[in-house]
Amino acid sequence: MARIVVIGGVQVDAEDPCALYQALYAAKLKLLAGERVEETEVRSPVTHQRIRVSVASMAALDAELMRLAAACSAKNGQRSRYAKRMRFTGGNRCL
Repeated sequence: MARIVVIGGVQVDAEDPCALYQALYAAKLKLLAGERVEETEVRSPVTHQRIRVSVASMAALDAELMRLAAACSAKNGQRSRYAKRMRFTGGNRCL
């Protein structure tokens, strides 16, 4: 049975990692563009302060996007690729 959640005004199946990834990535882009910033004001007879606050943790969003990307790849039968690193050292040179 499909479990529907709403992310950014779009209904998404919570059991489908590919659909969740797309919806969360769109939400991240909006957050980066500054569309999800909330602003509040505090006024008194002496002072006036305006506070702007972001409503999400970018690190938590990135971690969830990585998890969903891996789950989506596994669902579609694709393997994750890992880059191999090599390091050359300057020892044992022949002249």
